[in-house]
Amino acid sequence: MSTHTHISLIDTRGTRAARRGFSLLELLAVMSIMALLSTLAVTSYFSAVRGMANRSARRNFENSLVLARQRACIDGARVSLIAFNEVASYDTDGKTVKDMAASYVVCKEIGRLSLVSGIYLYDEFSDLKQLFGEATSDDGSSSSYRGGIRLYNLDVGSWTLVKPKVVLKDEGSPVKLLYSDPDRGHQFEAYAFEMMSGTGTKSTGTGTRDWKAGDAYGVEVAPVQSLPKGFTFGELSDTDMTDVQHVTFEPDGTATEAKKFTIKGSKAEGGESFPFNVDTDGRITY
Repeated sequence: MSTHTHISLIDTRGTRAARRGFSLLELLAVMSIMALLSTLAVTSYFSAVRGMANRSARRNFENSLVLARQRACIDGARVSLIAFNEVASYDTDGKTVKDMAASYVVCKEIGRLSLVSGIYLYDEFSDLKQLFGEATSDDGSSSSYRGGIRLYNLDVGSWTLVKPKVVLKDEGSPVKLLYSDPDRGHQFEAYAFEMMSGTGTKSTGTGTRDWKAGDAYGVEVAPVQSLPKGFTFGELSDTDMTDVQHVTFEPDGTATEAKKFTIKGSKAEGGESFPFNVDTDGRITY
């Protein structure tokens, strides 16, 4: 009797242990459910990231448009928003542009040119030395500068790279100044911006032209911003780094002309387009 009872206990325990496992079909079903849930989670994550990028691109650009209009009204000066392409990365050779970033900047008028002579841009009525500093003998030759700053033309929305410091130039007769008697020449000494030369030192977009006397010029009043990766401006060339699009607000809040900016997303970003319109009254709609 004792032996029979011992065998019965062993069989019972073995049966219970066998019942603790899963069949192959049960394992496959669980794995399929987990794979489905993972796919849904990843899809939702990328959709959320894409939505955040779209909202960020629209919100930041809208804020910059509003900022430009507000600064024009508060400061009593022309303020422009200029859109252009910047280099995002180079190829392995360090020269070929691999990727471009759609960028934009808010710039404020600080004066008007009174004379354009060769590579020099004069404004005899602004204290350029105080604003930008003077190139002196301690700096070496003005041609030794490796860097430059963008000087924005608010009349046409273009930009030109100029040397970071202004130079004192003596222009001889017969120089015709913008606000002088057109029948008389004048010899004068004044500070001037020195334009840089070479590829990529000025914009060449639609409507751009060389500087001329009377053009309003300005500098950035806020750091240059860029759209998120994968976004572009529909009005700009995808391959031309010097293309531009701009809108200029007058001190009364109106715009010099109606303009449209279209933020476009790549296929990876949903391929959506978001147009922003500025009418001549300065109203911004999107």
